[in-house]
Amino acid sequence: MKRVILSLVFIAFAFGINAQSNVIKTNPLGLAFGNFNATYERVFGTTSSVLIKGQYLYSLFGEKVNLAGIGLGYRYYFTHAKKPVPGGFYLNPQASISIGTVKNDADESYSATIISFGAELGYQWVWESGFVLDLGIGPSYTIGKGETSEDADLEGILPSATLAIGYAF
Repeated sequence: MKRVILSLVFIAFAFGINAQSNVIKTNPLGLAFGNFNATYERVFGTTSSVLIKGQYLYSLFGEKVNLAGIGLGYRYYFTHAKKPVPGGFYLNPQASISIGTVKNDADESYSATIISFGAELGYQWVWESGFVLDLGIGPSYTIGKGETSEDADLEGILPSATLAIGYAF
């Protein structure tokens, strides 16, 4: 039994497991702009974390859409020496893809794909109660392709922003 406990303690330290190693959050303001999203963040070690994002877009630049997407991100926390991760200042390179359909004014549907690569600088507050507030901003290179007779392609640098609330456990 003693070996099992020592093994579990070793694994906990090796993988950086602490009281708040997981964060689940969402952007409540995104609903007003046609975007529902949820993010899971997992702390690895004492300086970084990995994020997995899911999203559903039902409106994009005033167009009716039906797009589902997934994204990945890695966060490096600059303030890890003064503040336990997942709290503090961070750099977050990220990538995402969304696939689905878009309806135009004539009620015609066509398929669309949006791919995005970018990075954000931000700050995440984590209170003892587990409440999380995450704010970030940065550039994102976005490529959008659609199947239509009109030129529906989108390509260029767009702003990327994070405003999320959630719970750390």
